[in-house]
Amino acid sequence: MFRSILLLSDLTETTAFAFAPVAALAKQHPGVRVVLAHAVVGSTEQFFLDDAIRGRIDKRAMDKARPQLEELGARLHAMGVDVEIALEIGSPYNVLFQLAERYAADCIVVPTKHQHSVVRRVSNSVTARAIRAHALPVMTMNQHFGAHAAAFAGFGTVLHPVDFGPGQRDGVNAAAEFAASVSAKLELLHVIRPFHLDDLLEGEDEADAAAARAGVEAMHTRAEQGLADVLSRVSGVGAEARVISADAPGEGICAHAAAIGASCIVLPALGRDKVRTQLMGSVAEYLIAHAPCPVLFHDGHEHA
Repeated sequence: MFRSILLLSDLTETTAFAFAPVAALAKQHPGVRVVLAHAVVGSTEQFFLDDAIRGRIDKRAMDKARPQLEELGARLHAMGVDVEIALEIGSPYNVLFQLAERYAADCIVVPTKHQHSVVRRVSNSVTARAIRAHALPVMTMNQHFGAHAAAFAGFGTVLHPVDFGPGQRDGVNAAAEFAASVSAKLELLHVIRPFHLDDLLEGEDEADAAAARAGVEAMHTRAEQGLADVLSRVSGVGAEARVISADAPGEGICAHAAAIGASCIVLPALGRDKVRTQLMGSVAEYLIAHAPCPVLFHDGHEHA
């Protein structure tokens, strides 16, 4: 599935959040190229300076960043990964896209320790802009995963939330493709917001209350049937399905991922489908910031 992985580093320990997952991907994809990259801002925004001064600024910044990036690369290499180093002058976002094209990347990995917004604050986050604008799978991992990243033992269970919305089939196919590529099992998950009927029905006629409860049960049953239908179309990987209730879908997904020891959550790519973005955007925001495992955004299409 993956032949060239681009790992973007900010030269801090945040980069190490990605080491174990990337090493696991490399193990499952023999021959994959891993490029550890850093964007040196240097004089990028100092257009008012003459070229000679800008050149000195850039050289000083490159000389300072290179040993730091090489040290991180050595740590990843010690985990059995063949690593190439890429150090470029420019904004992180522009460098990311230039290097993705240069190295024919088919997966971008961006570890983050900040709670960026995917939909409303795109310009403030390299992670968010990559997820929205790039036509490649993007994997993120946050500080919650980073706290125990060293214990990551590989991809065992891949979790895919299903919302029955537009693009559902592509999302499920992408999750199944990824799970198969890393020899993992797949779990499809649908989250229902619960109705707190005891409070809503206080003082109501018993017959009306019974009808309301039956309606909620029927809704849950329809969700299970719909998810079972989706599951029946999954092939090439061991898979199961589950319906859970949670007041906040993002929190429910995170809690369930932690409970089953999920090693990755796969979500549809956002931004290229406005309806999909509105349906899943807030959930994606929450998962980027709080998921206990890596989150892979994948649109379900093969990329050259």
